[in-house]
Amino acid sequence: MHRVESTRNSNRISARIRLYAEGTKAKIKNAEYARSGIRDLSMRNDASTDSTDPDFLYSEKLQFHVDSFFAFLYSAFDIISHIINQKYRLGLNERAVSFDSVKQSLDSGHQGSPIQQVYSKISAKIFFKNLDNYRNCSTHRREICIQTTQITATQGYDTSGTLSGVQHLLCDNPLSLSPRFAQKREVVSYCSRILDLSRLEIERIITSL
Repeated sequence: MHRVESTRNSNRISARIRLYAEGTKAKIKNAEYARSGIRDLSMRNDASTDSTDPDFLYSEKLQFHVDSFFAFLYSAFDIISHIINQKYRLGLNERAVSFDSVKQSLDSGHQGSPIQQVYSKISAKIFFKNLDNYRNCSTHRREICIQTTQITATQGYDTSGTLSGVQHLLCDNPLSLSPRFAQKREVVSYCSRILDLSRLEIERIITSL
């Protein structure tokens, strides 16, 4: 009887792990789609109009995609943390599972294990701290501050490929009420870089299982 119950528990855990694995892939895919929208919208400005969707300015659409990008991408780390909770029997209620709560449980109960070291290293990385800050801003506070600058050049020169009509920068610290842009985080290149780094770290989590 004990063996049957143990098998049922293992089957339930395996089913949940598969569910959360698919959820993680979906969130990454959502972030990729948001990044694609950012890339397209970054080349447009409000001086032109979208006849198919006139109720929203291009800047408003860009804002939506940027906020969505960071929310979706960070949630991939939260969802994969469900797998860790199941596999290592951390005992966290599903509603309480997040990257941070799982890291705390690993620090207290699995110190020195490969998965604990991976979580510790990820949480210390600058890109991940920035991802968390942008996600926290868009999810719990307000829209992420974006600085938009019109770019022009002297007529008569071929500037194609080097200049776009508009530049969008993400604020350095989205939690500050006085935004600064000293880091020059151009929205497309920065989002692409943070997406690539996130993929690598999620692969590290999977490899450590």
